Amino acid sequence: MIEIDGSHGEGGGQILRTAISMSAVTQESARILNIRAGRPKPGLSAQHVTSIEAVSELCDAEVDGLFPGSKEITFRPGQLVGGNFEFDVGTAGSISLIVLSCLLPAATSRATIRLNVKGGTDVRWSPPMDYLKLVHMAMAKMFGVTFDTEITSRGFYPEGGGEVAVEINPAGRLTGAQISSPGQVRRIEGVAFAQNLPDHVLTRMKHAATKQLVGSKEVKIDSNLSKGRSTGAGIVLASVCENTVLGQSALGEKGVRAEALGEGCAQDLMETVRSGATVDEHMLDQILPYMALADGPSLVTAEGMTSHAETNIWVLEKFVGRRFDVKKVGDLVEVRTA
Repeated sequence: MIEIDGSHGEGGGQILRTAISMSAVTQESARILNIRAGRPKPGLSAQHVTSIEAVSELCDAEVDGLFPGSKEITFRPGQLVGGNFEFDVGTAGSISLIVLSCLLPAATSRATIRLNVKGGTDVRWSPPMDYLKLVHMAMAKMFGVTFDTEITSRGFYPEGGGEVAVEINPAGRLTGAQISSPGQVRRIEGVAFAQNLPDHVLTRMKHAATKQLVGSKEVKIDSNLSKGRSTGAGIVLASVCENTVLGQSALGEKGVRAEALGEGCAQDLMETVRSGATVDEHMLDQILPYMALADGPSLVTAEGMTSHAETNIWVLEKFVGRRFDVKKVGDLVEVRTA
């Protein structure tokens, strides 16, 4: 059984999600201690409980200590066999974090897995579902993992009300991907969205983003205006390059003008593009489990290492028989597996 100190490094929910996901994939039981020990509210939150429940259902696992506030759990995975599953994160808990927890276990399953998840599609401290559609989906495909996702309804904090359908295909063995250069930018794509707000919010957000992207080869930002239980707005942009996809996002909040959202998101994206990195800071964290499991070498470059990425590497190396090599190359950080 693999023991993980949940207070290590960044010490948050990422340790839990990675450890449980890798336990299901490798079929190695795991005990996670000191869960979120350094946080204001230590132990499992309701959202963490749902993430673990989701993965446990995919692999018919036995789990000890799974309740809100728990500071220690033991996860004993069973077989991944495919099927249809429904999960409700509750209120505006992040749907995308549930999906990310399930992706690799589902991809290594024997048959297609379909998920229907309710909660928040666009909430703080987690990637928007549109980021998964525009960026993560393309990057996962480079390793042989294919999935599709549809946003049925959007959910924002605090009411939630979002719903997402995801279909994940069995991948067999993952293959390594060496992405040493982004290549030329082919196009910029994205989506600006607003719910229970006037349509001029979208217009202003899109216009501000487009102004920052003048000179780009091709720019197409879709609009998504909806009605629902919760109110919110945001924008997700992706730079589709020859060898990679780079993304950025911005979520609305009280007192922040729509123009500031669009402008800031576009500026952040272009800064990442100009850096020469092959993954943005969010994808760096998300791509590491693929690199850990893939046959053959993998390589990506990023603008810098985040605490999330460093902690993720620490967890991954406990489950797989390979090491990550991280080194500074010019202004970038290179991350590789042999």
